[in-house]
Amino acid sequence: MGKYIYTYIENGQMYDKSPSFAELLAKEGLSCEKIVTGRIGYIRVENLLEKIKDAQWLVFTSKNAVAGFAYNMGKMACEGEPDCDGVLNGDSVEAFGVRSGFPDGIKIAVVGNKTKEALRTACGFEADFVSYKSTGLELGRSLMNIAAGKIVYLCAEVTSGSLEEAMKEYENLIKIPVYRNEYVDTYAEYEMKDISDVSGIAVTSGSSGERIKWLIDRLGESGEVPVFSIGPACSRKLFEAGVKKNRIIEACEHSYSGLVEAIKKSAGKPEAGIGR
Repeated sequence: MGKYIYTYIENGQMYDKSPSFAELLAKEGLSCEKIVTGRIGYIRVENLLEKIKDAQWLVFTSKNAVAGFAYNMGKMACEGEPDCDGVLNGDSVEAFGVRSGFPDGIKIAVVGNKTKEALRTACGFEADFVSYKSTGLELGRSLMNIAAGKIVYLCAEVTSGSLEEAMKEYENLIKIPVYRNEYVDTYAEYEMKDISDVSGIAVTSGSSGERIKWLIDRLGESGEVPVFSIGPACSRKLFEAGVKKNRIIEACEHSYSGLVEAIKKSAGKPEAGIGR
């Protein structure tokens, strides 16, 4: 069996102590190689507290959004403090100051337990609602049933659109971008590499799938090498980019662990497709 290529977006302020995708694959005796498809850059939001003070809900659909929020909270906590580095964590004096000045009554909704843990680690906040499935679509549907008033969605500069689609009838949803996924030229790094021993490619986000479509095409020239997708939004982006449905194998659980399970179960079965 050959190696698996997996996509990776670099983030220098990721609040996550769980095993990496490479570590999970290694535990199963599978070799892999990382391809960096993007780098997370945080967006400074002016007067963020003012913009969220009358919100009933704050919404996070990723750990990157939590990191972008923590970046902004850290910057505000350090204003006027010359020795403060702006890095927030849940046990810090700065985080305590942020929580003390945080508007009362705001509830927090997140996608999945990983985002919940990131929020706790970064800011010391506890989520009031965690979606049953780790998708923006599922969280949006849930919020349509339980939420009222102003909802502030702290998100990427460009989102998958899943939560917005689920909440298109909601009149008071405000989006505030707190990070961007910056493009990395994968072609320049991988154009000349030997990929003859690649058994599959694992795609961890929709944007990554679009950025490595050229590599997916190359891997299809010598046989239908399977493309493993972390979830529905990712699969949709892959299909829209032109990847054949019968090459896409979608993880049942939308996480790194679920993606590894999909690889294990589908090894040697490239004909398996979405929903099989």
